[in-house]
Amino acid sequence: MAFTGATAGYQAAAQANDTAISYAMEPTYGVAATGNYQRTRFTGENFKPTETTQRPDEINADIEAAQAVLTQTSVAGTLSGALSYGTYDDMLAAVLGADWADNVVQNGAVVKTWTLIEKMNAKWRVRPGSYCTQAQLTFAQGSFASTSFDFSCKQETLADADPATTYTDAPTGRVFNTVDNFVGMTVNGVAPDGCVKQVQITLARDGAGSDYGMGHADACGIRPGQILASGSAQIFFKTWDMYQVWASGTQGPIVTTVKDADGNSYVLTFLNAALRNPVINAGSKNTSIVATFDIEGNPQAGGGTFKIQRIPAAPPAAPSGG
Repeated sequence: MAFTGATAGYQAAAQANDTAISYAMEPTYGVAATGNYQRTRFTGENFKPTETTQRPDEINADIEAAQAVLTQTSVAGTLSGALSYGTYDDMLAAVLGADWADNVVQNGAVVKTWTLIEKMNAKWRVRPGSYCTQAQLTFAQGSFASTSFDFSCKQETLADADPATTYTDAPTGRVFNTVDNFVGMTVNGVAPDGCVKQVQITLARDGAGSDYGMGHADACGIRPGQILASGSAQIFFKTWDMYQVWASGTQGPIVTTVKDADGNSYVLTFLNAALRNPVINAGSKNTSIVATFDIEGNPQAGGGTFKIQRIPAAPPAAPSGG
């Protein structure tokens, strides 16, 4: 007897592998975008609505708390991913408040909000008015290059029908590793003597938040805040050079460059940064000393705190005639 076909009813619950997240930019804040949506890649998400309630301290003989009253509903979460070329360019530009021009984006004053849609268990969770309040890039020895994007959203609703009419597929570039894809890091144009163990870059919208009024529980609008670039670096301690940069109070560019297996690169630049809070300790026996520094991004003269350059792989050379 031939046993063919598939078994039904084996899943205990809806599967995360079947979940898909896409986004589109909103012409108007909080009005769900229509038309084409961009699919994205991700390793996880934790979006959720959070309700705030208040109870009046009514005096009663029943010895029970009074009925709670809903005062607001906030929606927020983090989209986590593995960094690959082109996948998160829209969100990196959004958190910087700028548009890409000639493959470069530098912090500016452009405000972008998105409608995020998440297909899950045959329905769509729709989150209009989604504003990226922080992006974090982490390059660490022993791991892949990782990303996380924090969002504050106006609201979340559940839809039976797909809000998108068409989709653009997510980029398919290979994930950046931290071995041969990590080109290096420089501080004021000089590479540290010791191997770099970890670099973390945080691009935050300092002071950003949602505003709430009466008549509805969701947000009325957002405060976009201002760009605040910071980070940290761990470097195997071989010389006092980086310590002396800290001690002198020198500020300048701190640059991290990565290049994927296909030859596509990102150059991530603090335009005018200082090393802060050195930690250089002999923590225990039989260990190599690692120097850790915080990175404080500051605006350069004339403005500009952080810049990203993307460099696409060079096209293959044309075959020579003969």
